[in-house]
Amino acid sequence: MSSKRGEIPAISTELSEADLGDDRLNRRLGLLADQLAERPGESFPKALDDSQLEAAYRFFRNDRVSPEAILAPHFRQSARRAVEHERILVVHDTTQFDFPGNSKREGLGRLIRPSAQGFFGHFSLALSADGTRVPLGLLALETVFRLDKSIGHKNWTRAKSRGERARWLNCIDDAEMLLGGRTNAIHVMDREADSYALLAALADRRRDFVVRSFQDRVLVDHEARLREVARASRPSLRREVPLSPRPRIPGPKGERHPTRRFRIASLRVAAIAVELPRTSDGGNAESATIGVNVIHVSEKKPPSGQPPVEWFLLTSLPIDTPEAIAFVVDCYRARWVIEEFFKALKTGCQYESRQLESAGSLLNALAIFAPVAWRLLLLRHLARTAAKAPATAALTTKQLQVLMAVAKKPLPARPTVRDAMLAVAALGGHLKNNGDPGWLVLGRGLHDLLLLELGWRAREEAEK
Repeated sequence: MSSKRGEIPAISTELSEADLGDDRLNRRLGLLADQLAERPGESFPKALDDSQLEAAYRFFRNDRVSPEAILAPHFRQSARRAVEHERILVVHDTTQFDFPGNSKREGLGRLIRPSAQGFFGHFSLALSADGTRVPLGLLALETVFRLDKSIGHKNWTRAKSRGERARWLNCIDDAEMLLGGRTNAIHVMDREADSYALLAALADRRRDFVVRSFQDRVLVDHEARLREVARASRPSLRREVPLSPRPRIPGPKGERHPTRRFRIASLRVAAIAVELPRTSDGGNAESATIGVNVIHVSEKKPPSGQPPVEWFLLTSLPIDTPEAIAFVVDCYRARWVIEEFFKALKTGCQYESRQLESAGSLLNALAIFAPVAWRLLLLRHLARTAAKAPATAALTTKQLQVLMAVAKKPLPARPTVRDAMLAVAALGGHLKNNGDPGWLVLGRGLHDLLLLELGWRAREEAEK
């Protein structure tokens, strides 16, 4: 697939280079991936018939099947799409997977909530850096299990032995190895990545980065700390940007990210170059200091009852012009795309509802659903950003033919991507007046469309 043409590949094609050490397992992976991609929001028993379900469970439990082998070809395909661009963003973030139930599943670990069981997934998602933020695919994934003792999940738990913080640099190195210097990657990370050891490693490796600051650091040659110095800097530009609504998030994360209504925020942006001295979180870093650029983004007059926007961004990128500073801010603003990916994985694919009884089986399922979630993300991205492109950029010709015949409201003679996506969502119960469709109704609509397509093809075969 060329991301510039917007063609949607079958998931079996995306994983076609997987080598599980057995041709039968390779074929089973392709069949299973396409079957689950057609009905991503359904449970396994609903998405698969009896024989397919039994084969799927055998596949997930097979000791010869590993998540690394399943995902390796998707990573390579993502890198191929990425190198079509001169510059890309690689957004890194961690999410937790919580598998509820009274019975303890084999190999799952502790989560933030004391009674919960599951694991953490750290993902690296590539996006185009040209302002369109096209999702290009995953370049790395590492999982973290908080266990009393190791259960040997191979490389996916390597962060455990080196500390959970190691996952950030592990995935950056994995992504850069895949890209092989064929494009300039800018690594975008939220506040959890603010550590001297990571910043020093990025500087040593000459990796470009944008990291939101969490710590109010001491500076070299300044009596004041980072935040005071940044706040006192002279503004370089002012911008108005849309802020998406944010629902209530329970727990500590909700305290850091309070509820927010949609609004257009008027932002003041200033930039300054500083030098950071080595601190206690320096790890094995040899450098006594690191030079970074700091961008301070602030909102002076938020609506009543809404917390103001304030970001302190640490970056290796230049800040010598207003345009360069604005680009860094936009790099960080692209971070929200990985949150949408998590919604596609958890809501669109219903990953946390999967009734698999062991960590190994759940990891194999994650390796299949991660590319499916990327494809859902790309489909919705096209509907939003390439709304006037032909509908065939998002659906096959046959699917479009079926959709035009069964749509609840007549489609135009030459439907656009947005026309098609709204019609698909309507099949899943979405009302146009409710705004853009959510992941759940979009997944249901795609499921219904694919079932209708099967019936359509069966009728055509019977009429021959």
